[in-house]
Amino acid sequence: MVQQFFYTVGRIYRFLMSLVVALILGVCTWVCWGLYRDAQIQHTFEKEGKLISLRVVQADHQQRSWRDIMSRSAYLTLSYRGKHYTTRYVLANAYVRGGDRVSLVYHPGYDAFRQPGDEIRFERSTHKSRLIDWTTVQAFSNLNRLFGLCILLTIASFFFISGFIRSIIPIPFLADLARIVFVGTLIVAAVFFTYDGWMYFQYYQHLKTAGQPIRVQVLDTDRVVHGRHSRTHWYDYQATIRYQQQERIIPISEDDFETLKPPTTLMAYYDQSVNDFMSVDYGPAYRVGLGGLFFWLLVILFMRPLFVRPINPRVPPNEPTG
Repeated sequence: MVQQFFYTVGRIYRFLMSLVVALILGVCTWVCWGLYRDAQIQHTFEKEGKLISLRVVQADHQQRSWRDIMSRSAYLTLSYRGKHYTTRYVLANAYVRGGDRVSLVYHPGYDAFRQPGDEIRFERSTHKSRLIDWTTVQAFSNLNRLFGLCILLTIASFFFISGFIRSIIPIPFLADLARIVFVGTLIVAAVFFTYDGWMYFQYYQHLKTAGQPIRVQVLDTDRVVHGRHSRTHWYDYQATIRYQQQERIIPISEDDFETLKPPTTLMAYYDQSVNDFMSVDYGPAYRVGLGGLFFWLLVILFMRPLFVRPINPRVPPNEPTG
């Protein structure tokens, strides 16, 4: 009796947790797509609009939406060609009030004003080499990064919500659809990581061949461990250098790490076109290409049952009766 009680409580708990996670993911996905649509409009304003300096008639600093909670903003009323406009303005450092002048982008098609620049930015460190923690996502625009985040949230929401629905009502079609989406996701991941690895080796080779060997001052060295809590782990070696009064973090080899005793100097390749460094002794991290191989193996593993027919054992013929 007690065991049955705890079993029932456990099922109710798992049901409620699944419901909460599904709702949270659904809301996050809806919000992300809203931000993406807004970013698309912002991109259109930036591309087709005209930057105009206007005097603020009135500034309202009261919060009007959930976005105002995430950033300090004001709603500005402006006059342009005899018509009044209201636009949301994110405050950076200065406090905007009536009578101040601001620069806004006007789009005649929308007949509206917008603040120039992206509100949501995926900043990338410029003092660290791209070869460190490599990903081609670094080269994506803010709009494309936001779109990718929407896709990831949509896929996650689909699996959680469909799994929650199937736990209540068994729907075979939903299970088949989830299987198709899962395999499709694996294919997309395999293509992306294959492309990511190929671009890594292209970038490394470009930096090695087009970079100019220069001597830089080494301020510090570091060894970063990966897979600390697993049986197999590996290290990345980095050096903090000074170049033209700026500190940069660049990849170095294990031999460099063992022999360099800061403060000292190091020979490095520098390519001005990409503004990046690496040690002349640094070799490529071949593990970057393993991501694509891993996902292609998963694709083959999960797609194999679709192309391999099950072999039925031969039924022996009936023996004659006499």
